Parts: sequence; C-alpha cells; structure tokens
Amino acid sequence: MKRAEVDRAVERLRAHRADAIVRFDPATLDGLPDPASRFLGRALPPGTPLAGLVELTATGSIRLGSDWWPFRSTQVLRAGVGFAWRPVVRRGPMRVSGADVLVNGVGSMDFRIFGLVPVARASGPDTDRSAAGRLAAETVAWLPQAVAPQAGARWTSVDDARATVAVPTPAGPIDVTIEVDDDGRFRSTSMQRWSDRTTPPSEEPFGGHAGDEFVTVDGVRIMGAGAV
Repeated sequence: MKRAEVDRAVERLRAHRADAIVRFDPATLDGLPDPASRFLGRALPPGTPLAGLVELTATGSIRLGSDWWPFRSTQVLRAGVGFAWRPVVRRGPMRVSGADVLVNGVGSMDFRIFGLVPVARASGPDTDRSAAGRLAAETVAWLPQAVAPQAGARWTSVDDARATVAVPTPAGPIDVTIEVDDDGRFRSTSMQRWSDRTTPPSEEPFGGHAGDEFVTVDGVRIMGAGAV
C-alpha cells in the first residue's frame, strides 16, 4: 500500500458522514449491567459529545520475529467504519514503516524496510475479518463514546466485573467483553478475533490489559498505557 493510498484512506475516515453529535446523558446508563455503567460513567463526563472519530499518537514496543522493537505511531479510528494505523519502527539504522488499514470494509497491511523491502503484507477476506475485530476492540478502548447507550450500544452482563458489548463493524456486530474495577477503570478486554494462523482460518482468543496510566482527552478518560 503506497503512502498516497494510506493518506486517502485517512481522509475518507475523517470525512465519513456521521449522524448529528449528541451529548452524553448519565441518566441513559440506568438499566445497564453494573460494569458497563461504571465504565461509561467514569470515562464520559456529563455533556461529553458522543463523537465517532478519534485520532491517537502512541509509543511503545512491538514484536518483530523474536525481538521487541520500539515504535511510534499515529492512528485514525472511525467507529463502525474503520481505522488507519501508521507506525514507524526503528532499531539503530534499521527502519520499518507501513500501515494497517480498514476502510470501506477492506483491510490491508503492508510494512517495509526503508519503505522498499516487504516484511509483512496481507489482504483478502481473512484480513478484512481480522481488521474488523481490531476495530471492535479498539473502539471500546479508545472511543467509549461509541459504546454508550445513546450511540445504540447493546450491553449484556457477564459478572460483577465484566460486561459484553456488541460493537458495530463492517463485518457485522462483534462482541467485546471488558473488565473494570470497582471505580470503573478499564482493566482488560477479551474477544474472539478472526485469524488465518489456523487451518482453516477461524476465530481465536484476542485481548489486552490496561496499565496504571490513564489520560483525559477532550474530557474523555481512557487508558494511557497497556498491552495486547
């Protein structure tokens, strides 16, 4: 995937037509499973615009082969539509860059050394379904506005600490289970995500957990560190 194609995907996500913005009303949490109510009540102050788009920057480590490499990334995520994740991975003189994209229901991944030598590429129906799973998981983690009842989210109870939400994606709704603490802080997420690592391709467990750092962005409280 060429840089110009990724740029166009980003612009499509930013420009995607969305419904009129409504503002979060805590009264709409009545009747939700307790973990969902605690999570959304903590993440979304009253009056928060329930926007469907988030743009993120991140730093961290990613495993390439058997080693962990430092990376920086930017990401645009549109709830129910797609995402474009663009990392740059460096170690000494080595530089790997590329993108993982889902837009218009089509997923693709392309990473190259110095922008030339392919090291990871994927596309096709299995990639589309896997990317939809990533969209679902990251919507819950990074865009809690999109899983509020006013956004049409449907929650079901698991136990006192966990609840499951059906997250809209281009591949259809995908169930994501979250775990929160007594104060509503996001602790972990789990789901079944499509994978082509099996023969034949099938769903496999996928998830992550939050670190101890939380940040506030435009009033919305989300985790500031974690691992998947």
